[in-house]
Amino acid sequence: MTFRPMPVLTGLSLISLVILYMLGSWQYQRYSDKVDRPPPEADVAAVVMSLEIDIDLSHPGNIQQVYGFADSEPIWRRYAPGRVVATDEPVLVMVEATGGAMPVDALIAKLPPTIAFDGILAVRERNKSSFNAQDNPEQDQWYTLAPEKMWNRLALENVPRVAEPIIMTVRNAADLSQSRLTPNPYAFSEPIDPLPPERHFGYALTWWGMALGLIGVYVALHRARGRLKF
Repeated sequence: MTFRPMPVLTGLSLISLVILYMLGSWQYQRYSDKVDRPPPEADVAAVVMSLEIDIDLSHPGNIQQVYGFADSEPIWRRYAPGRVVATDEPVLVMVEATGGAMPVDALIAKLPPTIAFDGILAVRERNKSSFNAQDNPEQDQWYTLAPEKMWNRLALENVPRVAEPIIMTVRNAADLSQSRLTPNPYAFSEPIDPLPPERHFGYALTWWGMALGLIGVYVALHRARGRLKF
């Protein structure tokens, strides 16, 4: 057998093979981690509670809106001040969301007086990222959940816990009478990954399959150029 490798092609192919192998190994590791972990439903059941919250309709301000995504669609999550009916604890509650890239302004006084849902009640810290757009407090628009600043914007004291529903209502921004229910990806401080383990295993096979395909193309090209003979 004689083999005269093409230097540039060989170098690029080796780099590509390493990258494809690493990507496949990364996805396989994620598959293994998820197989060894309890299902997401177990985590949810451990912290979810039934909440009934009275909205502070006497507040003269606007709802605070936070940008996000759900079901591959941009949304604006709507937050307002309220109190837990059972304990009278003040909370910043996520009432609903509107779909679309543009927010729909609304007065707190126009919200329903009471909202009830199964959800999470927890202290939330702001998680600002350099990749987020600039917040616009004057317009009551935020690109990361910032409970302290949002609460101060409402001219209220003592930053409360945040109440998030597990299932949220997303209204059509063009027609608020139309809505849908969907899981709230922001209910937890660290969102639960919705992908099942099998999906990551499939991704691993895809990356490794591409690596094998690259090897096949490399061999075929060298044979066609007479650089590989058996």
